[in-house]
Amino acid sequence: MRHICVVGLNWGDEGKGKIVDVLSSGVDVVVRYQGGANAGHTVYIGDVKKVLHHLPMGILHEGVAAVLGNGMVIEPRGLLEEVATIPESAIERLFLSDRAHVVLPHHTALDRSREEDRNGKKIGTTLRGIGPAYQDKSARRGVRLGDLVRPGFIEDKLPKKLAERCDGLDVTSGVIEESVELCRQVRDRLGAQITDTQVLLADRHAAGERFLFEGAQGCLLDLDFGTYPFVTSSSPSFLGVGPGTGFSPRKIDHVVGVTKVYCTRVGEGPFPSELRGEEEESLRAAGNEYGATTGRPRRVGWLDIPALRHAVLLNDLDSFALTKADVLDGRDTIPVTVGYRLDGREIHHFPTHVDDLSRVEPIVEEWPGWGTIDEHTVRPFADKLEEATGIPVSILSTGKRRDETVLLTPFDGYVGAVR
Repeated sequence: MRHICVVGLNWGDEGKGKIVDVLSSGVDVVVRYQGGANAGHTVYIGDVKKVLHHLPMGILHEGVAAVLGNGMVIEPRGLLEEVATIPESAIERLFLSDRAHVVLPHHTALDRSREEDRNGKKIGTTLRGIGPAYQDKSARRGVRLGDLVRPGFIEDKLPKKLAERCDGLDVTSGVIEESVELCRQVRDRLGAQITDTQVLLADRHAAGERFLFEGAQGCLLDLDFGTYPFVTSSSPSFLGVGPGTGFSPRKIDHVVGVTKVYCTRVGEGPFPSELRGEEEESLRAAGNEYGATTGRPRRVGWLDIPALRHAVLLNDLDSFALTKADVLDGRDTIPVTVGYRLDGREIHHFPTHVDDLSRVEPIVEEWPGWGTIDEHTVRPFADKLEEATGIPVSILSTGKRRDETVLLTPFDGYVGAVR
């Protein structure tokens, strides 16, 4: 395999950061293709915790280039704070698409005011300005990273552009000056890293280099194929790679889908297998299920096979990476939602409309559990998952650290030593 894509199969928080980090040991370039600072990818190197929001996990590996694709929206202050946490030598390996859009303070203010005005019908956004920034992109009034390095843009054109955009908006005074200063800081610190990443990827592909593509969130939050309207503003699924990078998905050899051995969700929207009461609290505590970006407690439930089948189809999936398996250590059996009842009928597909999805009753089976998780004890569970979806398990995460990872199937030399 030469190029791989890692996607989340649920509502985000599946542990993609760790899987990307492990796979990055065998690649030349890691490419992020959508989302922004609403992502929170976590990895433990030994006992040291590292959380990144914009930067791909590959930046933590010596010699691996990291690309922020055109499908992303970049928040200047957050990006600069992340860059300050990596070695200066790593910045030379960082490349920012000149087509990626910029999240500015008025976007964050809009995001927050809209959530507050929804009268109990919140979407559950991270309040990082992601949706409004994508709206400006679609409305052809956004600011792109490439604009920031154009002569005179920040000093002359940006204040006028922002004045027009902010006219009539409920934003605080000084927001235009703050935006201009943030953009100036990005230009001065990272202007040399802003480039045409479509051409960069084409050149590196022609040179024989290996790529790893990663998205943010999960495909059940996909703008088109997720639980609309409780979705994100872009396409976290494999379908987002092309428009998010300018690189043809036809060249990608393997799609790895990441899922926990149970499910979580942050924010609003239907969640068919969601737990309540003591069972909910127990699973949340065992898995330490709190958002890396927001700190919000995650909603928890059992693994959902109809939802996974939907994700398998959407992503043309090749294999699963199972995470958080150690959280369910010691269980003889593990509950799994294998279907739904809707209006008295048994169904095994994932309903398109949220009203139907909100009304389904889960059909639960008990699947084989394990004592202490390893590649042998998990095999009966993995076999049941493959039987239910047609997709094998290739990677097993047995703990939070980078070295607590087992490769169940070979990746043809693609993956270096797990360390």
